[in-house]
Amino acid sequence: MNIQAARRWLNVSSFLGFAIWTVAWSIQLNENIFLANAERIFFFGCSVVTPLALRLALQPDRNGQISRLYRVVIRFQPFTTIAAGIALLLDTGVTAAGFAAVWQVQTVLLALIGLKRLLARPFPAIEEICVDVGLLYVSISGFWFVAYRAGIALLTFDPAFVLLTAVHFTFISLGALIIIGMVGRQLFNTHVWGIYRRVAWLAVISPLLVAIGISTSQFLGLLWVETGSVVVLASSFLVLTLLYVFNGVPKQRTVLTLLGVSSTALLTSMGFALAYSIGRLTNWWTLSLLVMVQWHGWLNAIGFTFCGLLAWNIANPETKSTLPGIPFSQLPWRWHIGPDFFQRIGAIEPESSAAVTGIIDRLQDYERDDFDPKNILPAITEFYENTAAHELMVYPHWQPYFGILGRLYKQVSKRIEQMNFPTHPDTDESRISSTIIPLKDALDGRDRVRGWVRVYTDIGQAVYVAAYASHWHNQNQYMNIAFPLPLGNLTSILRLEMSKVSDGGVLLTSYSTRHGDQGVYFSSRVLAIRLPINETIRVYQPDTPTGNLHAEHKMWLFGVHFLTLEYIIASVHEN
Repeated sequence: MNIQAARRWLNVSSFLGFAIWTVAWSIQLNENIFLANAERIFFFGCSVVTPLALRLALQPDRNGQISRLYRVVIRFQPFTTIAAGIALLLDTGVTAAGFAAVWQVQTVLLALIGLKRLLARPFPAIEEICVDVGLLYVSISGFWFVAYRAGIALLTFDPAFVLLTAVHFTFISLGALIIIGMVGRQLFNTHVWGIYRRVAWLAVISPLLVAIGISTSQFLGLLWVETGSVVVLASSFLVLTLLYVFNGVPKQRTVLTLLGVSSTALLTSMGFALAYSIGRLTNWWTLSLLVMVQWHGWLNAIGFTFCGLLAWNIANPETKSTLPGIPFSQLPWRWHIGPDFFQRIGAIEPESSAAVTGIIDRLQDYERDDFDPKNILPAITEFYENTAAHELMVYPHWQPYFGILGRLYKQVSKRIEQMNFPTHPDTDESRISSTIIPLKDALDGRDRVRGWVRVYTDIGQAVYVAAYASHWHNQNQYMNIAFPLPLGNLTSILRLEMSKVSDGGVLLTSYSTRHGDQGVYFSSRVLAIRLPINETIRVYQPDTPTGNLHAEHKMWLFGVHFLTLEYIIASVHEN
């Protein structure tokens, strides 16, 4: 399914949901007026808000295709709406909870989509994180809805608060956070972007702060915590609303009108939320829950959320971040890697059909406006294009505060024989010999794949076993390196740059940019995760009598530098 087909289906789902909700409006869902109103609002979220939010959260890959998980979610959206409606019509009990569980399954699938989006993103784009977290939070709504229809008093809350929690997380996640994400797309690179970026982080965590505040108030009587959390939530959303009203609103008249209604409704509904919370704290006034549902609830549902989602669906702002679709290796994994890994999995291509000598075919393939391979020293080009003709000496420099962790890591890596870094210089883990092996593209899933197996010459243990390829995206050619591991691959996507020192050297970096693919990932057939690891590799030729190349490989974990590997690279013919 491509994105156009997905959007058409969600359009149909939105109209169908609105029709179902209109019919449901005429049905007295509950004899209690307060609960009947809250149930109608919740069902509006299931039937109308959800497909509108899903349409905005659609994230095709680079070929315009939608993931299989997303296709399942949008196909079954009308059926989950009907199931939620039946759950509300039935008497509280097991059967009603069973129908409510259909909606819960839908919210869990949405959370998985949000998690996949969040974990695989190379760069932490806050406007997209708002969308990701919105999809994650909605699963809380499903959990509380099942409890409400089962008649379970979660955390000792009475049924009214259980239902209101389900309502809160439906609209705050699929409504407010999705809208705030679209605001960020519109405001990106404007003069208020810095303000948006900071306040949006508050908006992301504020729903959880409110949940903690309400729980603290319930069990410990600390009303000021609840009030403070509501102030944070209301303030963050109000600031973001004002930002887009005065700086980022698209110019279409229909969109302008809808966003005007949406922002006005938010200002009013948040005013009610603040008044309710402050009144509970100070006893200066009292607002009943019935009044809150009738005013705050409906203003938030119809005015702010529905009008806001409808406006952004018309405006349809495009994402300002790179689209998913990095080609990751699909090589099967094994618990033990070792020098013969590619032989054991049957990945080797016959030499006669695909002879390779280097980890890349031509350095010239990586040319772009700010990177001219002609300026790289010929010896470095020769190393990359004829890697097998070189031998390496490695000297490790572990940071002192990583000494213990490094030794623990070594106990694992030497057994797996992968990324088996040395712990001390001048040992039998210094001299490294290399082999370049042509691999089967059909098994790996990438193009022109070759293996680079590095072995400690003196003891025969593998240092690195890696499958090298490259891919092109956004006017960039990336080095795409997969290190097989148990359960998947550690994949390093590196961007080539000129060395910051004017010495004809080259720098390879995994540090992410908003529009780049570079990064270090753990990838499997199911999921890709951007890890908190970064690396740079600088290859240069110092002014020494030997004329050998040197490489400086630095690694960081959570931004903390923990290891540098210094390499001396010599041509085999010179030894």
